[in-house]
Amino acid sequence: MPYLFTLPGLLCELALSIEDMRVRRVPLPWVAIGALVQLIAVLVYAVMTNDLFVLLQTLLFTVLCCLIQFALALIVPRSLGFGDVTALVPVGLAVGMFGLFTIVLWWLAMGICGLIWIGCWTKLSHPQSAYAGKVPYVPVILVAAIIALMLSAVL
Repeated sequence: MPYLFTLPGLLCELALSIEDMRVRRVPLPWVAIGALVQLIAVLVYAVMTNDLFVLLQTLLFTVLCCLIQFALALIVPRSLGFGDVTALVPVGLAVGMFGLFTIVLWWLAMGICGLIWIGCWTKLSHPQSAYAGKVPYVPVILVAAIIALMLSAVL
């Protein structure tokens, strides 16, 4: 059951999602701790399966995803913040364990869920709130990761 090894990253992302929706901040210490625990889980999985390539694959896919997300944040200013890019790390380590197909599913799910989330959030949020116009994106990253992991298990 390799999917159990994704729990540290997913649980960290859940905590980051709640914090992002509450105060629109992504605490970097939480990201660092979640990434470290997820990396340890990936290392344990790689040693148990005698496939250390999984560790390298996970690290490379996570770096690639963060670079793409950072480039998207630079292309369209004020669309994604640095917190959204850093929040990608713990769950990127979790999803990256399962290879390119799962990463592609994750990015497709992020796009689709992101469009739905932005539409719903702008209609349902209070225009008078202190965070009006700021849509938390970390929950989308989490939901897309769960969708991608479930779809890759089925397919």
